Amino acid sequence: MKIAAVSVIDMPLNPRYAIRRKKDANNNKWDWGSMDHSSLRKLLRSTQKGEAENKRRRLTLYFISYVGGTIMAIMAMLHVNAGNTLLVAALGASAAVMYVNVALSHLLPNNNSFYYVAGLIVCFTINTLVYTGGLNNTGLYFIFPLLFIQIVVVQFKPAIAYVAVTLGIASVLLYNQELIAAEYPPEHVSRFIIATCCFVCVAFIGENFWHQSRIEMLKDNLERVRQANTDPLTKLPNRRFLEAVFFEKVMQDPVAYFPLSAVVVDLDYFKTINDSYGHDIGDEVLVHVTSVMKDAVRATDVVARTGGEEFLVLFPHASLSQAVKLAENIRQAIEQSPFVKGDINHPITASFGVATALTDSNINAALKQADDNLYIAKKRGRNCVVE
Repeated sequence: MKIAAVSVIDMPLNPRYAIRRKKDANNNKWDWGSMDHSSLRKLLRSTQKGEAENKRRRLTLYFISYVGGTIMAIMAMLHVNAGNTLLVAALGASAAVMYVNVALSHLLPNNNSFYYVAGLIVCFTINTLVYTGGLNNTGLYFIFPLLFIQIVVVQFKPAIAYVAVTLGIASVLLYNQELIAAEYPPEHVSRFIIATCCFVCVAFIGENFWHQSRIEMLKDNLERVRQANTDPLTKLPNRRFLEAVFFEKVMQDPVAYFPLSAVVVDLDYFKTINDSYGHDIGDEVLVHVTSVMKDAVRATDVVARTGGEEFLVLFPHASLSQAVKLAENIRQAIEQSPFVKGDINHPITASFGVATALTDSNINAALKQADDNLYIAKKRGRNCVVE
């Protein structure tokens, strides 16, 4: 019996696998064996959301830090002869810390603490302006863009706490002017507080709507990606998933996966089932076998449908001897689980070809060897494991 027309060895490994790409922010370990709609969506969401959001925040931090730091440095130099030593020192210190913070963020791009440090710098700068008054007590006018920077740089929910603390400190200073160097007329203080509250509300509403619309677009995109990576019948990962997601993660973190054993599985005499009971029953048999296989593997293993009645099982961190034992467990589970529906009680068996890749350089060879071993298992009478 010839196995599926499109064999697993026809799945080329993309050359870019040789390039070590950055790990996703969470570095999660996935329950590959029970991969379904929700878990696959979770994996894809982590990968895509992490990349898009991290890029947006990183570029925002770079732009605001360089531009904002330069503006503060220029303002500090302009006030050198104004007699406000505290303001000059505060602006200069803020610019210096901002430059250091963004420089370190280039060295550690996956570290989120730099965003929160930038938010603290803004908090310090705002309250320094409130305390000193800036030039002729006009410092309050510069607080609005600084607050917006704080909202944008820090993530949405933490930004609420940052802004609340920043404005809380500013309000205490404004209503206790005997503690500060600046002098503000009462009507200026009340109008500043009202205008600031309105500005913050509008800014957060706009940021929230942008955030929600982005989430909706991400959900739609993830659903399309999930459908492209999932076999519609069995809900198992498909060949596209193996190439675009799983082998990518293998190349990112080879220590966590090698030795990687591959098992090509093909149901025996599946054409007979279709001819005897119809393709609808054949589809139900595939779903039944899928359930049996998923129950028989470890949480870290991958069960994928690669075409027709052919499956590919991948065992991370499994030697050849271990993979043979695991494959034998699956073979026995399938053999002991006949398909039963109404008056149909049809025994099911499968043939297995096993091979192991010790490094990322011989994954293709291992997949081909496993496929060749499957042919040998068919020639030996089926319902067996060949290594």
